[in-house]
This record gives sequence, structure tokens and C-alpha cells, in this order.
Amino acid sequence: MTATALEQLTRSCGTLAAEGTDPALLAALLAWTVRPRRSLEALRRRAGAAGVATDEVARHLLGWARAEVDGGDAAAASGLVEAWRRRGCRLAVVGDPGYPARLAEDWPSTDGPVLFAVRGTVVDRPASVAFVGARRASAYGTGVTAWLAEAAAGTGAHVVSGGAVGIDAAAHRAALGRGGATTVVLGCGHDVAYPREHARPGGLFDAVVSGGGALVSEQLPSVPPRAGIVRARNRIVAGLVDVVVVVEGGARSGSLLTATAALERGRTVLAVPGDVRAPGSEAPHRLLREGAAPCTEPRDLLEVLGLAPGPPKREPKHSPVAAGATSVLPPALLAALQGAWPRARRLEDLLAGTSVPAGAALAAVTRAQLAGELVEGPDGLVLRVAPGRSG
Repeated sequence: MTATALEQLTRSCGTLAAEGTDPALLAALLAWTVRPRRSLEALRRRAGAAGVATDEVARHLLGWARAEVDGGDAAAASGLVEAWRRRGCRLAVVGDPGYPARLAEDWPSTDGPVLFAVRGTVVDRPASVAFVGARRASAYGTGVTAWLAEAAAGTGAHVVSGGAVGIDAAAHRAALGRGGATTVVLGCGHDVAYPREHARPGGLFDAVVSGGGALVSEQLPSVPPRAGIVRARNRIVAGLVDVVVVVEGGARSGSLLTATAALERGRTVLAVPGDVRAPGSEAPHRLLREGAAPCTEPRDLLEVLGLAPGPPKREPKHSPVAAGATSVLPPALLAALQGAWPRARRLEDLLAGTSVPAGAALAAVTRAQLAGELVEGPDGLVLRVAPGRSG
């Protein structure tokens, strides 16, 4: 590479480098990756084959990359820099202060990425938990996830998940609702709007960043969410936390990959029991058969994290109600939903089981949804919070 091209790219990388990260190293790595059949993963494998320790990674990577790039590579890499800059990202290399310490443990044998792109703030908490599960989650699954994630965030734990619809989104939103920061591990590059509803302006991802959390990715900015890449990010989810909670998932679910990655790293895996007839129970029930501990209430999780339950959150105006508090729902409907929680009830079943007129029930359900007391999933209606507990 010509000195001019290298210097220009290095100066550009100075605006992206996290604290303690060498812009010259970033420039060399990015220039190296732009050619076909090259990737950051290939560099990680090379470091692993050479037995490079974490504190020696930077020196070896810089030497390998600089020896194999030219001016054309530097010009092509400038587009990567601009894409990350537009997204407000910072980059850290393994071994740097800005790279998550948990992921750097025993690198490269634990498959931590060479490069970590971060939008927002990486949170380093003494207790952290990942919630994983199905995208096509049931109301039971999202309800239990919110219940557990709220309790974890309310006692100071950091919540991590993959940012997908379903279980992931329920965990992130619950943590934000308790005022906790949360981390999204993307299954694509930062320049790809996926899932679209979360990546839109003002969506979940913006809320995560404004709430003091982060969106992180090991991928170059424009890499799409291909199946192998989405599944590969599960190892990062597992590597960032102390405990993984598997809520729902089928027999071939990515949740099982996350659980396996967690066990390989010595993390604790908990599984939420579900309906024995439901396909989404296959993953957690398999883990339970294989020895995972059950997670049936927040205390199960908090004990593993070493946290005591925190004080109940003060009831804000228009928040979901606890049992015995004022509800916009008729008493009979409220009682039926409390008795079923965290499982959902279909509206027609609720109407058949109570004497509430259909018109009044429909109006009350609408008001409850607008007030945030009630949510509707694919299998019916469910109270957003556990009976007997404030929102």
C-alpha cells in the first residue's frame, strides 16, 4: 500500500476508533477485508492457528494485514469507514480497552470477533443475563420474558439479547421499561435495517441507544442477515453474559445454539418450562431433560445472578395495574386474565366464560390496551405484568 493511501485511511479511522484502539490497526484490518474471500473471521482463525494471546493480537494483526494490502484496498475500505460514521459507531479490536472483557477471555478459542462495532455505550455490569427464544413467540413466552427481564433490570442486572422480534424484543423493552440499559447483538451490519420495525427512526434500536445501551455487531456495515451470520451472533450473546435464559424455541432453534455456546464458556443456562404440547417448548424442555435448571419465577434467575429482589416500582399514571388496584377491565374479565396469567386467553373464550356483554367487553379491552394494561399476541390477550405486582 502506498504511504499516502494508508495515511488517509488511518486518519479517517481516527474518528471511529474506540478509546485505546489504534487507528493504524483499524485501517490495515479494514483494507485487508475488502478483497474477495477475505474476512475478519479468517484473521481470527489465523490468530488461533498461530496461538496468539490476547495481549499480542494487535501486533500480529497489524503485521499480517499491512503485508497483504495495497492502495486500491485502502480506497475501497474508505466506504466502510463512512458507513460506520453515519451510524455513529465506534470500533474496537480484541484486547483493546473498549472491547468487552468477557468476550476477550481465552481468545481466540472462544470465537470472539476480531473487531467489534458499537453504536451507543457498552455496559459493563457485574451481573448480566441474556434472554433468547422464538421470533414467533406466544403471549405466554413474551409475558414471562418481560416478567423476568423487568425483575433482572430492576435489581441492576444488564439485559442482552439479539434484537429480533418476539422474545428478544420483549426482553429489551422490559429492561428499558425498568430504566435499565440493554445490549442488542445484531445479526447483520449496522447499515442494514433489520428487523425493519426495530431499526426505523424512533424504533426499538433508537430507544436502546438513547436508554444508555448499545447495538453491537462483528460484521462489516452492509452485511445482510444471512442465516449463518444470524446464528453466529448467538455465541456473542452467550459470551457477553453470566446467565442465558431460554424461554421458547423449536427443536432446531437458535436458542439451543446460544445455550451450547454458553455452556462451552462455563455460563449458567436456565430454561423456562412451557406447554408440553406447544412446539415452542421443545428447546427449553430439551435443556431441562439435559440438566438445565428451571426458571419459573424471577427469584430463580436473581439467585443465580447473586442479586436480591429489588423494591417494587412505584405505579405511574396510566401504567398497568396490579391485582386489587384500579383497572379499566370489568372485574370478571380481570379475574379471568389474572387466573390465566402468564398464559393468554382468547377474547371469545373470555366472553363465553363471563356474563360481561360483548360490547362492554370489547370497549374495556380496547381501553386496557391503550392504557398498557393488556397486550394482544397471536394466541390471545394477556396482562402485561404479573398479578399482584406493580408495572
